[in-house]
Amino acid sequence: MEVASAPRVTAARAFPVVLRVAGGLCVGAVLLVAFLQLVNVSAVLARLEHLNVALALLCGVPFLGAYVVRAMRWRVLLRPYEVSIARAAAIYQVATFINWLLPIRGGELAKPLLLRRTNGIPVSRSLATVSMDKAMDLLPAVALVALLPFAGLHLGHLLWLLLLLALLAVALAWVALALVAWRRERALSVLTRPLAKVLPEAARERVEPFITQFVDTLLALIRKPRVMFVAAAYTAAAVALDALFCLLAFRAVGVSVTLPVVLFGYTFFNLAFILPTPPGQVGSNELVGLLLFSGVLGVESSGVGAMFLFSHPWTAVLMTLSGLFCLSAMGLTLRRTLREAAAPAEGAAV
Repeated sequence: MEVASAPRVTAARAFPVVLRVAGGLCVGAVLLVAFLQLVNVSAVLARLEHLNVALALLCGVPFLGAYVVRAMRWRVLLRPYEVSIARAAAIYQVATFINWLLPIRGGELAKPLLLRRTNGIPVSRSLATVSMDKAMDLLPAVALVALLPFAGLHLGHLLWLLLLLALLAVALAWVALALVAWRRERALSVLTRPLAKVLPEAARERVEPFITQFVDTLLALIRKPRVMFVAAAYTAAAVALDALFCLLAFRAVGVSVTLPVVLFGYTFFNLAFILPTPPGQVGSNELVGLLLFSGVLGVESSGVGAMFLFSHPWTAVLMTLSGLFCLSAMGLTLRRTLREAAAPAEGAAV
């Protein structure tokens, strides 16, 4: 009976994920149809017929390079634990691949789980660095607000809402950290008190030390200004590589854009994906890119459409091949990694 029940348990866990993937793909198809309605399809195809293959291939280098730089940023945040650049880059790429592939956003949990498996670092220690690493990706929003008066851009209501949401997330994170630093014991009490009402004593004995280690790791990070400065520098380098990828991708379809346009446009584009997206970002890449670069920044719509219609499949190939290669290099399978990322309760509090 126990053996027979195992497949049923696995199927029960997989069903919600399959349902979300199917729903996400339907939403993506609707977004893709909306995108095609907003562009001149024949003009887009004409640009794609004259695609500069050399530049199209070359733009893949900064695309992948930006993730390597972010992995190096995470590696700095992990200290005093020593993780090799290759290992950090491989884990980061696998996590990014999972986030891109599925709508469950399990990649962030996959990072500490994979790091525990490969380096023996407790999840309670590394999960805090994952949180800080993601917070660093919101810093460009602060820079955008500072530069907007000099850029001459007129943002729509939705873009202002997106920008303000990112700023609000940054502000709340730093306020929470400041309060924890000021009243550590009180903060821990607030975080652990609800657990006494919903968890049995045995479970609380595992979870409460996890929360304490998580908070203490965050506090240790913010008390290292040099580490935070280096992490911010890596963030700036990653944003520059993102902009270079965008610039080369536009040039590949014969569109000349200025550096400020790609810096603002692609930074806004990345911020948009703090919200849920369909699996593989199907449809959302194209529609969000068109609304930003054409609707806000004034780039010709057929050029924007051609750029995203070629770059999305190309980056999907790069993401898939690099993710699978990194999994293979670590001796893991995609199925097992996805199962662990989708089932956080089984291994997070260790």
